[in-house]
Amino acid sequence: MGAVRQIWLTPLSWVAWKIPGWPKRLMHSFHFTEKGSSFDMLSACEQTERKDLRQKYFRHALDEARHSGLFRQRVEEMGGLSSRLRSLEVGGTTSMHDVVEGQTLFERLGELEFLAFVYIAEAEAVEQFHIYQKLGLMDPETNDMMKRILKDEAFHVSYSRAELERYKKEGRSKEVKQALRRVWRRRLGERWLIFANGIGDFVSSCMLTVLYVLFMAPGCLLSRMAPGGLNPPVTDSRTLAQLARSQG
Repeated sequence: MGAVRQIWLTPLSWVAWKIPGWPKRLMHSFHFTEKGSSFDMLSACEQTERKDLRQKYFRHALDEARHSGLFRQRVEEMGGLSSRLRSLEVGGTTSMHDVVEGQTLFERLGELEFLAFVYIAEAEAVEQFHIYQKLGLMDPETNDMMKRILKDEAFHVSYSRAELERYKKEGRSKEVKQALRRVWRRRLGERWLIFANGIGDFVSSCMLTVLYVLFMAPGCLLSRMAPGGLNPPVTDSRTLAQLARSQG
């Protein structure tokens, strides 16, 4: 999508694929993204009034569902899900990702802005996957899978861009530009929220670690040094039974 994006995406991609366990996490996140996208495209297929786009939306939905399965399969081939990722998957499969207050993404955006969203999201995905290939980050199996997926993604970018050009030729060039800007701003805000959430998790983990080291650990050590340690006081069960009978 642009040289500026590639400047920061290239080093981040390299780091993400070099940290142990992160390639599997990437595959898992792509699995969820593609799954949510398939829901979005199915809702668009149902709600659009254009028959020509209905066919393209349906093909797009099938592609995304297949991609989701490929990424999920690759996770298993990489060793399967950790307990944390498995808990996220169980919690995330019961609802459509982009339904807000009963409205699907297509209903909230409308046809034109939805196409702008599809174009930008798919173009960014293609750019990201091409960077992975350019840097040689993926293992042979993942690289072969990505080549197959990129063929479908190229179609998604192509048809959504063609539809936006069609709107421009109909004299709605200003609306198209405004829709693209709104999508850019929204995605930028989403990235900031994800980044801020990550920072919050990191800071919370650090604070909990410090609290444990300063307070919990010394307390446990002192209690172990006390007579009896952490064992509960021994009581005479016969005495308790007699007390219960006397109160009865």
